[in-house]
Amino acid sequence: MQHATAPGRRFTGPQLAVIVVVVGLVLTFAVLLLVRIGFGDAADAGQDIADGTGGRSEVAGQAPSTSAPEPSATPEQEPEHFAAPSGNIVCSISADSADCVIRSFEYEPSDAADCPDGAGGHLRIEPAGATMPCDPLAVEGAVPQLGYGDEITAQDYTCLSERSGVTCRHDGTGYGFTVARASYELF
Repeated sequence: MQHATAPGRRFTGPQLAVIVVVVGLVLTFAVLLLVRIGFGDAADAGQDIADGTGGRSEVAGQAPSTSAPEPSATPEQEPEHFAAPSGNIVCSISADSADCVIRSFEYEPSDAADCPDGAGGHLRIEPAGATMPCDPLAVEGAVPQLGYGDEITAQDYTCLSERSGVTCRHDGTGYGFTVARASYELF
């Protein structure tokens, strides 16, 4: 006797992770597009949305400040992005962290136990330590490939691409992670 199957399809953990990452990327792109359309060119408006001030700036026509200008901080470098040759791991290195997302994995993400189902493919290293955040990593545009055996050092982080996976560490503290299809390690 055959049993009828319920309509619809059940997804495996790795499939759900990919769906969550794709949905996160689409939502991030949509929000960025809406912000860009809604605010126009921030430079033309005299505001720099990405400067961390939330778009606050002096109102045009206001008298300039008579106090001495503050020394300008070193401009923050743009994040460095790369992908493993397989395309399964994509990473981003910024001033705050080094993050990698693995699209297809077979390990049990025990460090993402408090996250909704499908999480576990995003790993992050910061000076305070390595974590597995619940939120997806969004990397936009073309991403250069980091060949096996090659490493990249940027903004106090070093990442190494190998056939066995990607390892990233904070240069000052030594904290880091290794991620591959079969396993991951936070250290």
